[in-house]
Amino acid sequence: MKKLLRKMGLFQFTYLSLLLVSCVVLGFNCSGFAPLDGGANSNGSSGRPDGSIPIALLSSEQILKTMLSATGTENAGSPTPADDLILKTYAERSGSLPSEQGISQATGPMLISVANLASAVCAKAVANDKAISEANADTRLFFREVDFSKGLSAQSSSSVVVAFDRLARNSWRRDTTPDEQSVIATMASEFSTGADMTAPEQTTLLAVSVCTAVLSSIDALTY
Repeated sequence: MKKLLRKMGLFQFTYLSLLLVSCVVLGFNCSGFAPLDGGANSNGSSGRPDGSIPIALLSSEQILKTMLSATGTENAGSPTPADDLILKTYAERSGSLPSEQGISQATGPMLISVANLASAVCAKAVANDKAISEANADTRLFFREVDFSKGLSAQSSSSVVVAFDRLARNSWRRDTTPDEQSVIATMASEFSTGADMTAPEQTTLLAVSVCTAVLSSIDALTY
């Protein structure tokens, strides 16, 4: 049990989110997933900062509802194309989402499906924030310090970390740890490697990746 949970820490889901961006944008084959060597993180043997052990996974329906609630993306009116994409992704991936609530259901295909669903939800969440002008950025839910009109070179690491903190509090119902913040800052730095630093769309992709990492984490999927 503890060995499995160590392999499901934030490091794995952070890098999984980057893999997912590559799948969606570049069309890479993402039929499998292998955890990083060692699989340990700094959150203790259970994968949680407080040392607690999750009882079970959320059900597939609970996972979707939790993702929508945590990001404020529930459909409050007529479905939008973003809502249609979320429902389409859920329907396509539901066969790989947990059919039972045992921790052993956390398989590679399941994690890929969770990340795929999270990316669709996060695309809407980021689009909602992005639609709010820079002049009113302080009213955004998450990415208040991010300038979506500019590329990665114009973004500070702190702007990514504070957005991550807001997302995590909504999803995990707790504050993030310094180690978790460091992981996200490192991910943002590595995301920039080889990217067009002046392209605004890269900023959007990074925001979606950070959000996906949060919604796909062990704290978001268990109770």
